[in-house]
Amino acid sequence: MLVDYHVHGMGHGEGSQTLENLSRYLDFAREQGIEEIGFAEHNWYLDQLDFSVFPRLRKVFPEIEVRVGLEIDFRPETAANLAQKLTSLPFDYLIGSVHEIGDWMFDHPDYKDQYAHWDIDELYETYFQLVARMVDSGLYDIVGHLDLIKVFGYRPRQCIKDLVNSLLHRIAKAGMVVEVNTGGLYKPVGEIYPQETILAECFRLNIPVTLGSDAHRAEDVGRDLMRAKALLRKLGYRKLAAFYRRKIYLIDL
Repeated sequence: MLVDYHVHGMGHGEGSQTLENLSRYLDFAREQGIEEIGFAEHNWYLDQLDFSVFPRLRKVFPEIEVRVGLEIDFRPETAANLAQKLTSLPFDYLIGSVHEIGDWMFDHPDYKDQYAHWDIDELYETYFQLVARMVDSGLYDIVGHLDLIKVFGYRPRQCIKDLVNSLLHRIAKAGMVVEVNTGGLYKPVGEIYPQETILAECFRLNIPVTLGSDAHRAEDVGRDLMRAKALLRKLGYRKLAAFYRRKIYLIDL
């Protein structure tokens, strides 16, 4: 079975939550053989979400399970208040992601020059500490693009195995899911998030995984998910995690 749990129907704000727009995403999902899709808009579009469109979408595409999620930029100072606001909304899952260190959007190409101001080992440590705080908050279901800090190809000089393994044990303890995100294949790093060695450790720790293309355009839905699926099967995975109303269930990979 193939799922895509990281789809942005609103893109970076240029899209809309209309039946016409989201149907384009479902058309491409059907072409890719995707049986379950999750729309997870960025949390800054929360006030623009229209939950009424999804029942209509399901009627047009009865062969595809449509789930509703939200990708949340983790900011320690606002995380709890935002989570409280979401409790009354009918989300199936929440993706927790770290895109910022302080006020620096480290994955945005316009701010790439800021890497020069960091010791790369300290940067990796700071990033993974933030992800650990996100996991420990207990507010989210899925860890989004776990090693996003590699986006521009900057690699730590020192081994980060202990740092990563500590984080993975936290994820396992929290009962969270790790997303296998193919979006990194189209960034300068040219690699799936997270890298294979991290996924191998996820498997050893019995951490469930799910798939996401990080599509911001309809034509990118499902992109390279078969490649990610093959990688997971090579590592030993036979199940994928899926969600309904914040409850996890497993499906065949």
